Amino acid sequence: MTKSRAFGVLLTMLTLLGGAGTVAAAEGFAPVEIRLVAPNGGQTIAVAGSDRTLQVEPEVLLEPADFKTVGEVETVDGKPGFNVGLTPAGAAKFEQVSTDNVGRTLAIVIDGKVVLAPKILDPVKAEGFLVTVNTEAEANDLQQKVRQAIGAN
Repeated sequence: MTKSRAFGVLLTMLTLLGGAGTVAAAEGFAPVEIRLVAPNGGQTIAVAGSDRTLQVEPEVLLEPADFKTVGEVETVDGKPGFNVGLTPAGAAKFEQVSTDNVGRTLAIVIDGKVVLAPKILDPVKAEGFLVTVNTEAEANDLQQKVRQAIGAN
């Protein structure tokens, strides 16, 4: 499987659920970050758009300084979303994280909630990733939050 195919599959394997979320955002998280889902306990965090929660590991794998760009909201495969570009250092971290954790699940956290939880199927060499959600309003809101978070970089 090619790296770009693996990246596409990675982002297709989402556990994001639709519907109105009632679980509050977790404290102690950066405005945008990536962590691993903890298989046996960890810090509890809400899944955006649902009443579900996930347990995540305490280590932050990518933080706001690792992100450099946020694309415009567009429709991708029928879902609204936007691209998030990584710095060269962030892309190297992302590749290493995916290489070291094949079979595990990432938690992409924006504004204290998990917005994507893709399973790592293969090592990923990419300069960014796509965030897709259920509504255009949600995509616009998240895009602005990510843009504000990395604007200080």
